[in-house]
Amino acid sequence: MSLSNIQRAIQSALEAANGTYSGVRQASAVTPCYVYEITSAAIDVTTAGIPALCHWTITVQIQAIADTVNDCLDLIEDVRGIFDSPVTDTTYDCVLVLSAFSVTMSTESIDDGKTDAERIGTIQLELLVQETT
Repeated sequence: MSLSNIQRAIQSALEAANGTYSGVRQASAVTPCYVYEITSAAIDVTTAGIPALCHWTITVQIQAIADTVNDCLDLIEDVRGIFDSPVTDTTYDCVLVLSAFSVTMSTESIDDGKTDAERIGTIQLELLVQETT
């Protein structure tokens, strides 16, 4: 199982809730939305001759971006709900299992001409990913 397929499975899971961007939010993107990035990945090494399915430990940073604190908190709860139980992705043949979840909150500097700065909830997820085929 490739890291790019895992990335696509994460994107697919997040897109079901709101607009989702990998790495950088597009200038024309509306809020609320998610911007995510895989920040680390470790694969279990298997011993030659012993059949085993692939296992990864993935750390993902997700920014939940909204115009109000309440909308930002709703986005965070949506992510928690998405990964509250294992996510099986049959397109990319993997199961995503949440093993850790943390959040920090911040406010964007007012530089975009709006009267109210955007709220950003930065979510740190650790996912255990197992190949299903």
